[in-house]
Amino acid sequence: MRKLATTFTAGLMALTASSAFSASTLRPAINVTGPVVTIGDFYTEAGELAQTPIFRSPDLGTTGNVSALTIARQAQAAGFIQARTNGLATVSVHRLSIPVDEALISDILRNAFAERASVQPEEIEISYQSPLPVNMHADANSISPLTIGHINWTRRTARFKAILKVVQEGRSKPISVIGNATQMVSITTLARNLERGTVITAKDIREERKPSYRYAGREFLAAADLLGMEIRRNMRSGSTITRGDVNEPILVRRGAKVTVIYKIPGMNITTQGKARSDGSKNDLIEIVNPVSKKSILAEVIGRDIAVVTTAKTQVAAMLENR
Repeated sequence: MRKLATTFTAGLMALTASSAFSASTLRPAINVTGPVVTIGDFYTEAGELAQTPIFRSPDLGTTGNVSALTIARQAQAAGFIQARTNGLATVSVHRLSIPVDEALISDILRNAFAERASVQPEEIEISYQSPLPVNMHADANSISPLTIGHINWTRRTARFKAILKVVQEGRSKPISVIGNATQMVSITTLARNLERGTVITAKDIREERKPSYRYAGREFLAAADLLGMEIRRNMRSGSTITRGDVNEPILVRRGAKVTVIYKIPGMNITTQGKARSDGSKNDLIEIVNPVSKKSILAEVIGRDIAVVTTAKTQVAAMLENR
């Protein structure tokens, strides 16, 4: 009885194993990351033989076709006796990789230069004077597929030479790169020629990226500070603008007819006068009453408009009584 039970158990285990093997199928296309292709890469349900290598992988980033019959024979020779072609003629094998292209190289270098210059990476602009590698790939399973071995960079001239290291087949391969790494700064410039006295609008200015070393120690106005300002001299398109190039727009010209508003509690009184000087917004200018010929001080608030508030009424009265 014990022998019968043992025989039954052995038969059941064999049947189960046979069912597991028979459920295994050959995949029509596979992706691999390592240098070899295993039985488990090709076949589903490969069991303990899954990690057994039977072919070398294609080169990094490439695809190769392998005869299904050859795969089955190699797998059987390695002990996977249930290997079949499953009706396939070939199997496509692709070696995954990380492309070492200009985008990856520039990203690695830009971050390195930005760290050295203590600026943001987007402020660094890179160009190359030596050819970059063509169709170069790094191991797909590498944590750091591209690293920097050495950099020689002169910020004044922007020239650099770098030795980078690419991980291929688990080994580090050096590549040399030569180029320029320039720290850039965003500067507001004139989008067109402007004549003296022109009030700047949004269409008159633009943002340009310029090498920072050309403008070291110089202060330029941003777009937000320029809108509504008046150009003090004729300026050409592309010019950078400093605080000395602009001033608040003249709202009242000397000799112009000015509307003067007296603001006192409970009422406003409006009269006319003549400006004795130019005035920008918030400037205090002297205005002559054309009838009495007496002067008052009023604050410019708009085009040919000035106001005398309660705080300034006593000063205005003193001027009128002179």
